[in-house]
Amino acid sequence: MEATTCQKCGRLFMKQGRSPYCPSCGEVDFQNFLKVRDFIREPDNRETTIGALVEATGVSELDITRYIHEGRLIIKDNPGLAISCVRCGEPTNAGKVCTSCQTDMQQELHSLQQSITKPSARAYRLD
Repeated sequence: MEATTCQKCGRLFMKQGRSPYCPSCGEVDFQNFLKVRDFIREPDNRETTIGALVEATGVSELDITRYIHEGRLIIKDNPGLAISCVRCGEPTNAGKVCTSCQTDMQQELHSLQQSITKPSARAYRLD
């Protein structure tokens, strides 16, 4: 365990796990997440927007966006909650990066892996 400061309240605490929050702020954050999750699960709220979600739950837009980015909040059935892809800016409802950018990034990674593992055609000796 390491001592760190809470990102919400600034108190010093012993970090356990990956949460950047002290136990009391972590509990508040978890309760906020549950409010948002339960709200968007209701069939009547499938078309809600982030603004309406903020107003209905009292949870900040920044926190809601963070839940989506972390993959904790799945919004595939809620098209009104789509957020911008961090790579291209297109709307996405599946985390930080849209499906198209995920595919492009996988192809780029595969290409880089191929170029690293490909043996060089020329060999040089430094004698």
